[in-house]
Amino acid sequence: MKKIVEKIKLKRAKKKDISITQQNLEESREEILARGKSFKYPFQYAKHRIVILTIIISIVAIGTFVGIGWFQLYRAQNTGEVMYRFTKVLGLPVAEIDGHKVLYSDYLMLYRSSITSIERQKGTLDDSDKEVVNQKLFYKRQALNDAEMYSYVLAELEARKLTVSTSEIDEVIDEHKSINGEKRSDEAFEGIVRDNFGLTMPEYRRLVMLSLAKRKLSIEIDNEAKETAEKVEALLQANGNDFAKVADALKDNEILGYESAGNAVEVSNLDSGRAEVAIKLEKKGDVSGRFVSKNGDGYYYVRLVSKENNKVSYETLSIRFSKIDNEVRKLREDGKIKEKIEVMVEQSDEEMSSQSPDINENTNK
Repeated sequence: MKKIVEKIKLKRAKKKDISITQQNLEESREEILARGKSFKYPFQYAKHRIVILTIIISIVAIGTFVGIGWFQLYRAQNTGEVMYRFTKVLGLPVAEIDGHKVLYSDYLMLYRSSITSIERQKGTLDDSDKEVVNQKLFYKRQALNDAEMYSYVLAELEARKLTVSTSEIDEVIDEHKSINGEKRSDEAFEGIVRDNFGLTMPEYRRLVMLSLAKRKLSIEIDNEAKETAEKVEALLQANGNDFAKVADALKDNEILGYESAGNAVEVSNLDSGRAEVAIKLEKKGDVSGRFVSKNGDGYYYVRLVSKENNKVSYETLSIRFSKIDNEVRKLREDGKIKEKIEVMVEQSDEEMSSQSPDINENTNK
């Protein structure tokens, strides 16, 4: 009996030990999980914090970059290559004209092409020279005026559903590639564009497009020029094609100009296409029909004075396009041009226009 009781006690003791062991295991498991959580959650918190810090640093970096870019463009007026590319990518405005954005990249393209042309003729400009600084300021003002005018032109063309086609641009560039009847290779012409204007071919194509856009709009809207041309043609018929008499009869017309015959020049002379038209006239005294100059500044008539071989002498009557310039001037007077940079010079628009580098001239040197 005693042995049986001892066996029962032993079994109970073993069961208790087993129960204690299971309890210990359960406690150990909970302890391990608790310890794991102490490693897991701090790591999650650190990861979340890293993401927030990264976002904050990115925002600060972008803000700093934008701030520096804004300062360089709108305060320091940096005209360097990096800023130029920056404005092209972002399409930043330099002004507004009648509610239309004026591209900063167009302004810099026009300014940089002018300065490149000047430096090609005179050498690198010294920024420590006050006269050079004033000259650069002059070309900045000119470029800004032109950029504003071209923005107005493009908006007006769009309103009239008119465009400058790719083929029209190609035709002009093909003319620019030719000199004395010989066509230069694409590589050679690209070198000329780069050397004379500091531009790539896509940039040069835009420069040509802007020039053609102004020419097309002038033909479309400049009724004063058309009316003057009609008067000129009537007077030529009535006065035996005497250019001097016509000029005298219309001497009060501010957009009409007259040039007497000069020395004979080559057909390739840089005169907006007048020599090319004159050489096609048959005999002395013949007068051309109305044509638009290659630089798009107005209508022209030429009267043949003499020609021999590849040289020609001629008289000229010119009728300057003025409608676009007058419209832009009125917008400026009415406060409808808002500029985001300050460029102040004392010279008039006419003085600046007279010093503007000519696309046709620079590509034929």
